[in-house]
Amino acid sequence: MNLRKNQSGYMIEIPIIVTVVTIIVIIVMPTLMKYPILGKSIMVLGAIIISAGLYYIIVIPGWQPLDRKRFRWPFNIIVFGIIELFIVFVVIGVLLK
Repeated sequence: MNLRKNQSGYMIEIPIIVTVVTIIVIIVMPTLMKYPILGKSIMVLGAIIISAGLYYIIVIPGWQPLDRKRFRWPFNIIVFGIIELFIVFVVIGVLLK
């Protein structure tokens, strides 16, 4: 068993977690908005989980030998910052409703 071969690339769990949390938040949010405190709390929790996953995917990518296609510093921070601004604006917009 070659450990280098098995450890190359992203941990597949992170993109799966981000996708599942996003789908759950999209499906459950209309129902939970009837209960403002619970719905907003779950949306903020979902945004934090999605943000942490995106940070791992964009800023701290998995080990990939000889891969020059990834975003390098400072571009990975810039892309992550733009996505985070979008998430913050959406969450603030929902919280102010």
